[in-house]
Amino acid sequence: MEGKAKKNKLLSLWGKQEVGIFVIFIVLCVFIGCITPRFVKPQNIINILRQISNVGIMAVGQAMVIIIAGIDLSVGSMLSLSACILAVLSESMNPWIAMIISLLAGAGVGAINGLLTVKIGIAPFIATLGIQMMAKGFSFIITNGIPVKFSYPDSVGFLGGGTFQIGEVSVPMSIIIMLVVYAVGIVVMSKTVFGRELYATGDNERSAKLSGINASRIKISAYVISGLLAALAGILNAGNLTTATADAGDGIESNVIAAVVIGGVSMSGGEGSVVGILIGAAIMGVIKNAFILLNFKANWQTITIGFLIILATGIDCVTKQIKAAKASVKVSKELK
Repeated sequence: MEGKAKKNKLLSLWGKQEVGIFVIFIVLCVFIGCITPRFVKPQNIINILRQISNVGIMAVGQAMVIIIAGIDLSVGSMLSLSACILAVLSESMNPWIAMIISLLAGAGVGAINGLLTVKIGIAPFIATLGIQMMAKGFSFIITNGIPVKFSYPDSVGFLGGGTFQIGEVSVPMSIIIMLVVYAVGIVVMSKTVFGRELYATGDNERSAKLSGINASRIKISAYVISGLLAALAGILNAGNLTTATADAGDGIESNVIAAVVIGGVSMSGGEGSVVGILIGAAIMGVIKNAFILLNFKANWQTITIGFLIILATGIDCVTKQIKAAKASVKVSKELK
């Protein structure tokens, strides 16, 4: 009896979407490792994780927004804006205080996105696109379109470009911060009331409201978290480069959305996991790194990631159609 229970538990685990994504990730890594042995070297693995850290951090917030059936196109501009705010304020105040203000600015922009979509009723795509353009404009105003250089090795520089020694391997702080964000994200999404209400709101907002869930608060909170994490990514990016530019985050929102979709989050809302998002970001990092090692042109990276987005979304749509068809047949049989 105990053996059967363990078998059922194993089958249940295998049925989870993130396990399938993880299998794809492992197969991809093995395949690339066979083609180019340099891929599996510890330093290269560290480089991949460092390269995906900013996208990975923002993907957690973006996933929350997509789970409630929304989208946040402003994360790239928010990365730039927070970095510019940090760089300019650090010239006249303590950089730690400047970082807090940058984070609050990100959360504030996220709150505006939430209010525009939830309270006013503007479509998320349009609302966040408008905010994206406004945030980018403010970034240029703050910096006058000129890169702002700064160096604070004991604060911003350490968080963005510092390392933490683990044995003989130097692990960048950005990786550690990313893993902390994911650890918190896993707990929040799977163990808290907020996480359960987030999924319930995305799955069926009307039913969620009838169950006593404050759907408006949940949706606005998701946008606030997305803005906050985008600002955090901006701080890490600025700390790593010791320079803030108004166009630092241009186009990064497409990579963030790609990581979320490839990681198994449904664009129709209500489905997805933080573990899947991390694997999705890792798959993107592995593909980009492999193309560099194999000397492929950068254009092929874009084409491949675009294909993966369409493939992941297509699989999600087909799966939902099959489930809907099965449910319809079951209801028809019950009526007979």
